[in-house]
Amino acid sequence: IGRGLGRVEFDGFRLSMEEARGRFVESAEMLLRALETGICEYDGRYIRQPRVAVRPKPAKSFRGRTYAAAVSAESMPIVAKLGTGVLIIPQKPWETMERELADYRGHYREGNGTGAPPPVLAGWTFCEEDAGRARDMAVRYIGGYWDSVMRHYELVGDHLAHTVGYEYYAKLQEIASAKGGTDALTEFFLDLQVWGTPEQCVDKILEIRRRTGCESYVGVSSYAGMPLAEAERNMRLFARTVMPRLQALRAT
Repeated sequence: IGRGLGRVEFDGFRLSMEEARGRFVESAEMLLRALETGICEYDGRYIRQPRVAVRPKPAKSFRGRTYAAAVSAESMPIVAKLGTGVLIIPQKPWETMERELADYRGHYREGNGTGAPPPVLAGWTFCEEDAGRARDMAVRYIGGYWDSVMRHYELVGDHLAHTVGYEYYAKLQEIASAKGGTDALTEFFLDLQVWGTPEQCVDKILEIRRRTGCESYVGVSSYAGMPLAEAERNMRLFARTVMPRLQALRAT
């Protein structure tokens, strides 16, 4: 679950982005309760849902199996209160992520009486035997993906700086201005992702695991118009050379 970022998406539903956080909390509370009880109902400021049964009724609890994308620091206490895990989409320095996860874990234990589930990491992945080609392809395709993100979500500009609840994304706009524009943001995003030779991919994932405590990695293998054959080659090499190394960690 997540609350969204694209102004064009909110405009399409004729909703204000400044209501996004409140709407997210109410919608998430309603859905999470429905997944536990089999009954969907809510009477809030934004969400008004009359009592209705979920069909089919949930067969077992979703506790510990639901995750929220929490990119901004302000979202961490909200996600913890909801009782969901954190889906990490690399977009910020890892030292910042470490501090925010520590805050999240404290809020989670306080609100739920137990430890938080390990976060799930989702990263843009390019696995290639040749290190030079891996770099070239990462720049072309991971960089190309990030370029589409900046355009769709309007990360270059100033409207997020004036939108309540989106303060973190305004900082990205500041980074772009301070470090040389969109190229600096692209390089910043690229450095956070998992790409390189199989050994480099393993090392990067293990380092992120050390810093975040994640126990699951969701590799995004096709993006930015990558040819199907290239995406399959990327995925198969990762599955053959990287995945067994990661799966072996379960026995340690």
